[in-house]
Amino acid sequence: MFIWIEGFLSLKRVDPPLEPGSPYPPASAIIAAYLPNEAATILDTIDAFLKIDYPNQFQVVLAYNSPVELPIEKTLQEIQARNPRLSLLKVLNSTSKAQNVNAALDMIGGEFVGIFDADHQPNPDSFTRAWRWLSNGIDIIQGHCVVRNGDASFISRTVAVEFEVIYGSSHPGRTRWHQFGIFGGSNGYWKTELLRKTRMHGFMLTEDIDSSFRALEGGSVILSDPQLFSKELAPVNLPALWHQRMRWAQGWFQVSLKHFWTGLRSNKFSWRQKLGLFWLLGWREIYPWISLQIFPLIAFWVLKYHGVDRLNWLIPIFVLATLFTFSVGPGQTIFAYLVAAKEIKDHPKWFWLYLLASMLFYTELKNIIARVAQVKQVLKEQQWKITPRGEGKPAE
Repeated sequence: MFIWIEGFLSLKRVDPPLEPGSPYPPASAIIAAYLPNEAATILDTIDAFLKIDYPNQFQVVLAYNSPVELPIEKTLQEIQARNPRLSLLKVLNSTSKAQNVNAALDMIGGEFVGIFDADHQPNPDSFTRAWRWLSNGIDIIQGHCVVRNGDASFISRTVAVEFEVIYGSSHPGRTRWHQFGIFGGSNGYWKTELLRKTRMHGFMLTEDIDSSFRALEGGSVILSDPQLFSKELAPVNLPALWHQRMRWAQGWFQVSLKHFWTGLRSNKFSWRQKLGLFWLLGWREIYPWISLQIFPLIAFWVLKYHGVDRLNWLIPIFVLATLFTFSVGPGQTIFAYLVAAKEIKDHPKWFWLYLLASMLFYTELKNIIARVAQVKQVLKEQQWKITPRGEGKPAE
């Protein structure tokens, strides 16, 4: 039921005020990169950031770590020499995105800052739109991440539509329903002082989600804007997708263990927000296990009534519950299509393929990943595996 409510709420477009609440201040962008993994894409990323249209000082900090000197570093230094907007920061002894972001906080001069992964290419007006939110009572604004290599493989096409489900429909709808959003790690904009106070915790696999809840527990306001676009690369094969989603799932489980009870006890949250916390940090974690219970239940009935052929599959409540459950996937896909970014919406076939994949195997694959991730956390197995950047021309 919650998923349907989120979907309907996401259909209404909500834009920031036409004018900022205060004049545009200096702004900064932090691009966090593990350079050996980003060498093939980082120049395109830098080019996109240097084309940002902003009416005041704009600073781009590339905060990166690399175990060895790379030829691309010389090229980056040459770009920095030509363009005063770009600042390079090699973070020695860093082993995480969190360390890179925290190190960059010491050198940024903007009143607000956007955080990005190294494959992101934000729209030229992103920072002006973000400030129209931040200057009118919002502390953190999360944008819409759009996959730009959807034509590279079946996996990347699936993720392209999934991101429309997440960033186009679920996040905005959930923000309006539960009255709080989350920072998703990239294409998110913070008031600088809040980010300096919160910082990123490198011991969390999803330091972005953890920082979101720490900010929320401090009374901050987080919003999701599906019209605040940035393009990124999706995994192009199953192993890359598996490792990425395993980290996400285990990281979310860490956050749930850390913030579930704290959030429910907090006087900073309304009852509606606590309902959202229960949904995000409670139900979402136990559902992958609950979804398996239909199998022992059917097995019990088969044993009790001495055969599959003796079961009554047309019990009204069972039929209605089954139909409602199976309607969620098509419903999410329709909502995603209605609110999708144009470059993804121009490929309706991708949405049909996503729907088919979700109904046949993709949803259960994500449930399997969630269950394995929880077991890994219980066994204290924690390993960060770099997600290789996908390739392929962007979808037109």
